[in-house]
Amino acid sequence: MAGEFSGRSFVLKKGSTSGTGGTALAGCRTKSFTINNSPIDITNDDSSGTRTLLDQPGEKTVEMSFSGIAKDAVALTAAMSSTDVVDEYLMEWPTSHKLYGNFFIASYAQTGEYQGAATFECTLQSAGAVTVA
Repeated sequence: MAGEFSGRSFVLKKGSTSGTGGTALAGCRTKSFTINNSPIDITNDDSSGTRTLLDQPGEKTVEMSFSGIAKDAVALTAAMSSTDVVDEYLMEWPTSHKLYGNFFIASYAQTGEYQGAATFECTLQSAGAVTVA
């Protein structure tokens, strides 16, 4: 069972492109990432009508999303709305696997329900090479 772990052990940190250090983002309940590769269609007359794709992607992107409880809503909003929308982020598994690089803050939303905790959602998009180690 070495590859299994609980979701709370999957950590998102800000401020680390070297794959070490960083600060855990406050109160994250859900974290996810998606790796996207855009295909390059090289179909031609010799393909006999069958689509043929180049074995390299045209564009590689990584998107990370997270949501949770805003423990310090003012500080979190200030950090996400700063003029520096590209920063270093790291996703870390308890199995010592890591995904890190520079990411663009694509969206940030915060809600505050009456008598409930303030919650937030954020989406980050890769802004350069991303390392998976």
